[in-house]
Parts: sequence; structure tokens; C-alpha cells
Amino acid sequence: MKKHLFYFFATCMLFLNARKAFAHYDNDSTLTILAGDTTLQTSSIQNAINYCNKTGGGTVRLTRGTYRTAPLKMLSNITLRIDSATTLLGSPNMSDWTVGTSLKNLLYTSGSLTNVRITGKGTIDGSGAPWWAAFNANSSLNRPRLIYLSNVTNLTIDSLNIQNSPSFHIVPNSCTNVVIDHVTINTSKNAPNTDGIDPSQCYNVLITNCSISTGDDNIAIKAGGNVGTGGCQDITVANCTFGYGHGLSIGSETFGGYNNLRVTGCTFKNTTNGIRIKSSVGNGGLVSNTFYSNITMTTVTNPIVIDWAYATAVITVPPKVPAGANIYINNLTVTGSSNAGIFNGLTNSIIQNIFITNANIAAKKGMTINYANGVTFKNVIINKVPAKNGTNVITTGVTGIQGF
Repeated sequence: MKKHLFYFFATCMLFLNARKAFAHYDNDSTLTILAGDTTLQTSSIQNAINYCNKTGGGTVRLTRGTYRTAPLKMLSNITLRIDSATTLLGSPNMSDWTVGTSLKNLLYTSGSLTNVRITGKGTIDGSGAPWWAAFNANSSLNRPRLIYLSNVTNLTIDSLNIQNSPSFHIVPNSCTNVVIDHVTINTSKNAPNTDGIDPSQCYNVLITNCSISTGDDNIAIKAGGNVGTGGCQDITVANCTFGYGHGLSIGSETFGGYNNLRVTGCTFKNTTNGIRIKSSVGNGGLVSNTFYSNITMTTVTNPIVIDWAYATAVITVPPKVPAGANIYINNLTVTGSSNAGIFNGLTNSIIQNIFITNANIAAKKGMTINYANGVTFKNVIINKVPAKNGTNVITTGVTGIQGF
């Protein structure tokens, strides 16, 4: 923002709303919105975003209080800062989520953007309960996401508490250079299909220092989306903690292809699944080069699930048969699981090259591997004894076995 604009607005203030909410400039790049009453403050916040964008970019700051809002459109070169003890509250009135004739996500985009950041140490709350109840009554109900940002280059979401989305919480879609850091997502385990973080068709993503408990996948990396779109590549998940939820997943849409996932230093506790790649015929593509290291799991039902027969595909683009190659698991500790792991390939699409090194797994049942080639174990302990084919590892249609 140019200095002469700063001095003008610092002198006279900029009132954006006839209600209690108003905005003022702290400096030449920050526009502060003050909390108002319980009526919608969408116009105040949106006007501030629009103004900062038109004047070259800047920060829209929400100070202490609660801001009830309908959907907001993010723009390039904007930082939305939600201060500590501050809540951006999606309207509990479901009809407020419709803009014109379209249902919108709480924070959404249109067109290609650059340099978007959402930050602050505050809370974004989606008021999801009425949506969950409506979905439980009608599973075909279309529900909005909480944060769904498409076609953004240089996207950062950090230092926030995010909760109670009507459905998925954070969805970067077709984005490049994404950082999601120090985000806590904590939503009821009974909230249906409330994925935590779902990078879709994204490149160069870092998810780090996050804590996620949800009613569905903690993280679901989707390499599909709409027919003809690309896949995912170069995603790192580091130093994250996963509570209840369905695990750290790739899929079930993989038909766009996926390459290079690195997961390190993560812990799972009371999660349904841990390491998970799920797909099915009609929804599948090649998932290659997945690296998991320094992973600890406690009372996780299924610590490893690689499954090419996850479900009947919704998208049927022939042949779209799932395939996987080069799965590396190193330094894995598992206690209190129902089984030691499941690898489930297909007779016409075997899993290629599985490497498990330095794993200690305690489970009620052993490991099963179906239809794979090139399976190498080194220092793998299952229920206090070395892994051995035919005892605590059961294989069907597996070739190229080494180390067990």
C-alpha cells in the first residue's frame, strides 16, 4: 500500500460496516477488523480482502473476538491473520453458505492466485453439527469444505486451530508450493467424512508439526479429482501427531498418478489405520516411491494397509487399474494393533518392490501379503520373533522374497 494511502486511512479510519465491526490500518500493509455482534461480518472482512488485494497486497487481521461469517473469497498477495483468542466462525445457518445460487466453501478461491497465507494462533470453526446431522439423514447431501483453495502458487496455512468443518477441513487443490505448519485439527470422531488435510493434484507440499484428529482420514492425498487432471508429486509429512481418524492415506483417487511421498517422525495413537494406500479398479493409477521412516504407532487397528480393492470405484475410466512400486518402510514401532499389516495387490496388478527395515510390530495377528513381487525384509520383528513366511507372514502370489 502506498504511504499516502496509509496516512489518509490512519487519520480518518475506514468504516466497512454499519454494525460494530470496523477496520483500521496499523501500518502500510495491515488492515485490522474488530469483532462485532453476532450478525454476519462477511462484508467487513471481504471488503478488507478486496481492498488489500487492489492496493498491492497486505494483511487482513482479525483481533480478539468471534467473527461470524458466510463464505469468503481469498485473493492474491493476502495474509488472513486470526489472532489468539479469536474465532472465525462459519455461520451455523446452513443457508448462509450459498452465494448466489452456488454452495461455497468457507474460504474459497476463483482463478489462479499467488502468495496466500492464513495464519494467526486463532481458530477457524465451521459450525459443522447441522451439516453432519443433515448428511446422516441424507448421504447424498452436498456439503461445503472449510478451507478449499484451488490453483494457488505459494500457499501457507500455519499456527491455527481448525475444527468442526461441514466436511473436509483443509483442501489445497491443484496448488504448487504449499506449507501447512503447526495446525491443530480436532473434530468429533463421529463427524462423518471430516478429513483433516487433503492435498489434491498438488506439487511440492510440506505438512509439518500438525496434530490431527477427525471423523475420517487424518490426511488423504488425492491424485485424481476430475477426469483428465494431473496427479500429486513431492509431498512431505514430518513430525505430525495423528489421533482418532482413518490414518495417513493416499487415495482412493489415484488415477492421476502419484510420485514421491516422504513421511518421517510421525506418531499415531488410537487411529483406525496408519500407513495407508487405497484404490480400486476404475479409480486407480500408479503410486510410486513412498518413503516412511521413524514412525511410532500405538493401538492402531491396521498399521499398514496397501489395498488395490478398497471399494467399487465411483469414477470408472477404463482401465484405470491401480498399481504401486517402491514402498519403503524404515524404523517402525507398532504396539497394540489388530494385525501386523496388509498388502493386497491384484492378480493383474501386483505390488512391486516392498522394503521393510528395522520394524518391531506387536499385533494380535500377523502380516498378510497378496500379489506382490520383490519383497525384502531386514530386521523385522513381529510379535517378538523374526518375520518368517508361512508363520507370522502369510503370502499369496508373492515372488522375489528376501529376508523372511
